[in-house]
Amino acid sequence: MQVPSLRRPVGASVLAGVLGAGLCDALLTGSHGGGAGVLALALGLYGSVAFLAAFSAQLALNALASARPPGWGTLRENLAQDRAAAAGILAACVAVLVTAVVAAAGQRFFVGKMQSQKLATIAAAGLVAIGALPGALAALLSLPLVRRMVRAISPPRAIGVTGALLLALAGLGALGVVVALSRADWRVLDLGPLYALAAAIVLGVGHGLFWFGSASGRSIRGRLPATAGTALLAALAAVTVLGLALGSRLPESSPTFGAVADNGWGLRTLLAVARRVTDGDGDGFSARFGGGDCDDRRPDVYPGAEDIPGDGVDQNCEGGDARAAIGQATAAAPGERKPEAAAIEPIAPITPRAGAFSGNLLVVTIDAFRGDRLGVAGYGRPAGHSLTPTLDALAHKGTYFRRAWSQAPNTPRSFPSILTGRYPSDIAWDKPGVNYPNLLPTNRTFFESLAAAGLKPIGIFSHFYFTPDRGISRGFAEWSDEGAGTIAESNKDVASPRIVPRVIDRLRQAAAHKERFALWTHLFEPHSSYVPHKEFPTSLSGVPGLMEKYDYEIAFVDLWLKKLFASLDELGLSKNTTVVILADHGEAWGEHKLYFHGQDLFDEQLRVPLIIAVPGQAPRVVTDDVALVDVAPTLLDLVGAPIPRSMRGRSLLPYVQGTTPPASAAHPIFSELMPATAWPHHAAMMIVGEHKLIHRISDRRWELYDLRRDPGEKVNLADAPGSAALFAELRAKLLAFEERPRTP
Repeated sequence: MQVPSLRRPVGASVLAGVLGAGLCDALLTGSHGGGAGVLALALGLYGSVAFLAAFSAQLALNALASARPPGWGTLRENLAQDRAAAAGILAACVAVLVTAVVAAAGQRFFVGKMQSQKLATIAAAGLVAIGALPGALAALLSLPLVRRMVRAISPPRAIGVTGALLLALAGLGALGVVVALSRADWRVLDLGPLYALAAAIVLGVGHGLFWFGSASGRSIRGRLPATAGTALLAALAAVTVLGLALGSRLPESSPTFGAVADNGWGLRTLLAVARRVTDGDGDGFSARFGGGDCDDRRPDVYPGAEDIPGDGVDQNCEGGDARAAIGQATAAAPGERKPEAAAIEPIAPITPRAGAFSGNLLVVTIDAFRGDRLGVAGYGRPAGHSLTPTLDALAHKGTYFRRAWSQAPNTPRSFPSILTGRYPSDIAWDKPGVNYPNLLPTNRTFFESLAAAGLKPIGIFSHFYFTPDRGISRGFAEWSDEGAGTIAESNKDVASPRIVPRVIDRLRQAAAHKERFALWTHLFEPHSSYVPHKEFPTSLSGVPGLMEKYDYEIAFVDLWLKKLFASLDELGLSKNTTVVILADHGEAWGEHKLYFHGQDLFDEQLRVPLIIAVPGQAPRVVTDDVALVDVAPTLLDLVGAPIPRSMRGRSLLPYVQGTTPPASAAHPIFSELMPATAWPHHAAMMIVGEHKLIHRISDRRWELYDLRRDPGEKVNLADAPGSAALFAELRAKLLAFEERPRTP
């Protein structure tokens, strides 16, 4: 076999194509900022990939040429050999197909249910190995059939049977990609690497056609010195090494990394690979390429780590050891055993305080419901026509909080936060890094306290998340998740028509037996994938069409809420039942290049509706900032139950009763994006007054926005000279939140 040479057509064109794609990526990214650092990163990272890809391509071509049976010339010249090669390719396709079926079946019934990404990767590789044996057997058994099929094909003169087969397979592959992208929502995919790959292919093919396929290119090459190619390769290698050296030493505060994260094509992926390769201690962060690891020899030191106060170590790499709060124990001495957290005992019966609300609670949560979609928030489709007349009417007779924020942009982090009155990072999880972690028994939900105060907690759902093993059902007297499907089935489900009648039947039973209840139900429709309803015909396509379907899912839920609230009147429960409406998170529509939810801490994913309608209380509109972590203490305060010290929220009852203390308007709001298998990004957010600060912990970036002047969060003031003092003040406050003690 020949030694690979990058001066041969394939190697040279692959090298040129990848380098050209890198320069295109650098120009695109650099046009949004980042300066010379972007060019250095592109030259270093794309250059490394270019040399590796070029050598690999030329090596593969040489291997194929060496593996060709002796005496085989051009397949077009020998029909028997042409058909034999085509039959071999078809038999290999049969083997791949059988292997894929085995792997897909294993993924469906086994691997897909695994929580650990590492174990799932190992299991997936094992499935391919297992499927290879029946795949090889199927290929051997299919050979007689495929040979007969190939003999029946009339070979095209120009390319032969093998060439026609390869073109057909390429077409089927392209069609498969199109079908896959049409079934998956491309808006949630990072297509940047595909753009870079497409650019590399186009530029590489163009390079090959000109330099090796055209008379002009061959003429120019013939006039060049024999050493020109070697000198050029040496220069490109030197530039690549220099780019890697400069890029690896860029400080994490460099605007280069922000430009790459927001606008890069393949650079985003290549930068992530470079950081992983240079991660010396395996903690997921590198001390190179702006990774932010301040000690790449200690796996317990990395951005986002819990900083233990008083141990002299800056675990989270934010510039110094965390300060211990008053009364907080410092780190244990070497060899000293830390005290274990005591198990939480069952709550003793609670005697509500005199004069507290003595009626029922009906809590309705709605999935992925943006706060700006309410009619009372000024939204309509068409303009002036509210999607939510039922909720608008409730807001007009209850307390409507116009500025409410969720503590997480996704369901599995938000609901536990709502139920416990704690921030996501305060909660004790069984497996913190998986997509759907379960709550440990040490967590206490407000429904447990409501039960101790004499209310009967009842949960009625029909959704994959609301299974009792999640840990969120603790303290409930009744818990029903009848009719729930898988994740995929729930995402296309229309559940309100079967949930609301069950809720109404249970309310009828409670009214007949004079039960005092705290009933929680969840309506899922606004969550993607959006389902059209005959009551609300749609007419748009593309992103506007998705938004239209989303809006009408909200309108559909509002119709069913009308039936639910009408039953309260019919059963005589409306006069002694507090109704609470809230959502777990919002939904993004490309405001910040993201769609749906779970990826960021901008307002479109965090601002949610919050309405608390207490019988006998005057209607009010609250414009101060509040949080969903406040819901649990509010409802406990409403019924006269003590608020556990573990809860981080505050009671909003003074707002409901019209006795709000003036100082409460400056209460800060915090939210968190916790890393998970599907989206391993870590971030924290704080709102104080009109300013919002986002700390992208994984990306080592800070963003500061003036929500009054810039409600769309488009202008980052973190690096603006005029905001230096404000940024320093808010940064210290957010870091204090991140470094707070995690007490039970």
